[in-house]
Amino acid sequence: MSTPGRLSGLLLPLFSLRAPTDFGIGDFGALDGLFSWMKVARQRLLMLLPLLPTAPGDSSPYATRSAFGLNPLFIDLHALPEFITSGGEGAFSEEQRRQLAEARSAPRVRYDLVFPLKDAAFARAFDTFEEQHQSRQSERARAFHQWREAQADWLETYALFTAISEQEQRRAWWEWPEGLRTRQPEALRAKATELERRVRYHAWLQWVAEQQWDAARARAKAQDVLLCGDEPFIIGQDSADCWANPTILRRDARLGVPPDDFSATGQDWGLPYFDFVAMQKDDYAWLKARAKKAASYYDLRRVDHAVGYFRQWIRDEKTPTGRFTPPDEESHKRLGRKHFELLSEGAGIVAEDLGVIPPFVRHILAELKLPGYRVMRWERDDSVYRDPHQFPPVSLVTTGTHDTDTMAEWWEGARDDERQAAARAWPELKGVTVTREFTPEVHRGLLASALNASSDLCVLPWQDVLGTRDRINLPGSMSDSNWAYRITQDVGALMSDSTTREAAEKLAWLTASARR
Repeated sequence: MSTPGRLSGLLLPLFSLRAPTDFGIGDFGALDGLFSWMKVARQRLLMLLPLLPTAPGDSSPYATRSAFGLNPLFIDLHALPEFITSGGEGAFSEEQRRQLAEARSAPRVRYDLVFPLKDAAFARAFDTFEEQHQSRQSERARAFHQWREAQADWLETYALFTAISEQEQRRAWWEWPEGLRTRQPEALRAKATELERRVRYHAWLQWVAEQQWDAARARAKAQDVLLCGDEPFIIGQDSADCWANPTILRRDARLGVPPDDFSATGQDWGLPYFDFVAMQKDDYAWLKARAKKAASYYDLRRVDHAVGYFRQWIRDEKTPTGRFTPPDEESHKRLGRKHFELLSEGAGIVAEDLGVIPPFVRHILAELKLPGYRVMRWERDDSVYRDPHQFPPVSLVTTGTHDTDTMAEWWEGARDDERQAAARAWPELKGVTVTREFTPEVHRGLLASALNASSDLCVLPWQDVLGTRDRINLPGSMSDSNWAYRITQDVGALMSDSTTREAAEKLAWLTASARR
């Protein structure tokens, strides 16, 4: 794989979109207005954060409960027939309507309101689906049944896991009764029979979500927009995959990263780790299935924590400060090459190779013609920034990620010598008055620097396109503002609002000038 060609696009989480009929969070239906804006702005790639199912009540898109499927939270209820025929919003109580209005007008995603409102709407819509299609003879019922059978390999495990978790008051699966915890066949069969309707409900939500996502993909294609997903490296401990695959997703140690210049003790993520030796015994069946499913959703995938496919840093009782597995560099190289050949087979990927990365990781990715990241502010040799015009073509250049401060914040917070060094290295800033102030000229120069880079792919965070200062996430912090960023305008009004219309026109001109 190389790249889809020289093009540029946006980084914007789906939850950030705003539409008149949403439930206080972006949904699949809200993408249409964004696609239209992107067409005017000449942007051909939309990079999203993970769309996988997450734990109930957890706002982080990386708190995944399954390596397969989609998050029902993103279902557009106004495109769901059973929601409309069951009364739609008119069937809500007065209190629910008040909460919905509050969620829609909120500057950030109010997950405390969004979760219960959508749960109630889904439950009523499913009741209607069951009533209307009891005989399973209708076209819609047959379509659901056929899809469920086709997706059984992952779907039935996920749906049963989710139903049991609800019954167990969301206790972690290793605290369930022994027969369920250890997945004894008789116990699973009995529980599947007992919870049959609830299992069917969770399978139905996945069917609805995938139907709507497929429709959104078709609309993106019509607007010449490629969709880039985000594939987390590992899955949460309390997940359907860990429960079903304890020999390959191991919990006897915790995944993290080693000590570096930013942390003397490294990071303990509290996540399971991959037993790649065990995976090899069945020819990586689970990893291949996950990659195949993800490839069916996206034109391009951002593979998170790329270094983890070369080596993992784990902590356990024997080595509480951590160790690499496997321990030697030659094994790291061999594993990484094998894994990325597998992950990229017949699919487009971008390897997230940020952080403290040994040089051989980028060398092997380059040999495989897989684009890695070039975050402009981090591409430097000591105090000398690298010229983006010299970046390798098979790479992705960006002004920031979902975990960084915005371009405006970085510029204003940098030291004077850092700003001057950037101005010397980035040709598009030559002639621009460089001060601490994030002026329109500086803003334009920074966008042009990224777009004119030699990297085939350029992805610009929405906030950097507009020059705003709203964070998506502040790593290491616990705040209700994390993963809750919402754009100011309704997506349908992006071309009538002067700020976003002018941003589209400016971006289109810069993009055309950069021959993207």
